[in-house]
Amino acid sequence: MRSSVKPINLEVMTMRKVTNNSDTIFALATPPGRSAIAVIRVSGPQALAVPALFGAACPAAGTFAVARLYDGAFLIDEAVLLCMQGPRSSTGEDVCELHCHGSIAAVRAVLDKLADAKGFRLAEAGEFTRRGFINDKIDLLGVEGLADLIDADTPLQLQQAWAQIDGALRGPVETWRAHLVGLASKLEALIDFADEDLPQTVDMDLRRQTALLIADIGRILDDNRAGELVRDGVVVALIGPVNAGKSTILNGLAGRAAAIVSEEAGTTRDIISIRLELAGVPTTILDTAGVRDAAGAVESEGIRRAIEAAQNADLVVLVVDAATPSWSQDIANLTENLTENLAENIAGNLARPPMIVLNKADKAVIGTVPADAIAMSAHNDQDMAQFIDLLAEKIRPLNLAQHSAIITRVRHRRALQDAHLALQAGLRHDFHSAPELAAEDFRHAATALGRITGYVDVEELLGQIFSTFCIGK
Repeated sequence: MRSSVKPINLEVMTMRKVTNNSDTIFALATPPGRSAIAVIRVSGPQALAVPALFGAACPAAGTFAVARLYDGAFLIDEAVLLCMQGPRSSTGEDVCELHCHGSIAAVRAVLDKLADAKGFRLAEAGEFTRRGFINDKIDLLGVEGLADLIDADTPLQLQQAWAQIDGALRGPVETWRAHLVGLASKLEALIDFADEDLPQTVDMDLRRQTALLIADIGRILDDNRAGELVRDGVVVALIGPVNAGKSTILNGLAGRAAAIVSEEAGTTRDIISIRLELAGVPTTILDTAGVRDAAGAVESEGIRRAIEAAQNADLVVLVVDAATPSWSQDIANLTENLTENLAENIAGNLARPPMIVLNKADKAVIGTVPADAIAMSAHNDQDMAQFIDLLAEKIRPLNLAQHSAIITRVRHRRALQDAHLALQAGLRHDFHSAPELAAEDFRHAATALGRITGYVDVEELLGQIFSTFCIGK
């Protein structure tokens, strides 16, 4: 017998956007200090009155004007004024920009004048973008893409930031949500109209479409954290026995003496790092202490830190001394050591096999080089160039997204994982005997997807219920 208790409503609450828009905010939009031009942005209800504060006329919305700015009889500067009337502006509010000369004195005078004006205040960090989000000019993905664009150091990061701004993840997420709303509306019909003659194919169609949605989201999640690694950069740890030449390799990569190189075993006792660009990706190279059994207290701490660095690295490079007869055993011991210590690595970064380097190959007859290794001398420029090329090839697959959607932050991944798990849980319910339980899981999935962009709309679900089934009640 079906329960008479009203099922948990599938509707998901719209994110409430609360802000104080009664204030007119202002801030310097260009870096502080002397420059040719400094841009001061103003947004809010009194923004179009800013030119009058300085004794100038306000240009028509969307046009420029050159005007002199005065504080009483005191001439501050001659500036270009640009005014935009809301909602056709970046914040959705009235906006005025003053493009002044980058004089410290001129900028300070303009900012002081605005600070003294009633109803004006200095903007908080990110408040212009936040007001744009509040006024539906940009969603959370666009906000994050804009932040990544500003912070981009490499062409690949720049490309990914623009892809995110242009909807690389937004498009798929909105498509998934639209499909999910359609599925949820059918479940709602099963709940509210159990006694009606609904199509017999509803259950089958629900399961088929849900399975497709689960598979689609799963493919995006199975990306080896490509987008996150492009945004955050890659960490490469050089691990190996003492005197294997790790510091020499680090110096070769840096193009300078970043690490002390000595024939004395155990010279490197702490982690030394350099940062460079490989394959268009910011890459941090870590030179760690040599791993050996006989070590003092200080060196043992260095070895512990070396293992910890390997655990948190995206790629491990095992460096061994090819002039030592035991080099093959060193590789086996290091691999076993790393496997034991990294077994509980939650991130799973080191599911990828390490890159093996047989260094000092010019001082030994190696014989057959393992297929997954490179024989080289860190003192040979040509060998170092080959090593850099191979390292870049190892890094590149970690950072090229294979799908249209790009996950660039942990927040995105967790939300997609929540939606994925919720849909899987919903599929395990009997849609006829327990549609309420399935509906709750679908609601969780919709909420998770809505968190990615920052928008969750109740009306979407209601519209689907009425239009799809022509209920008319």
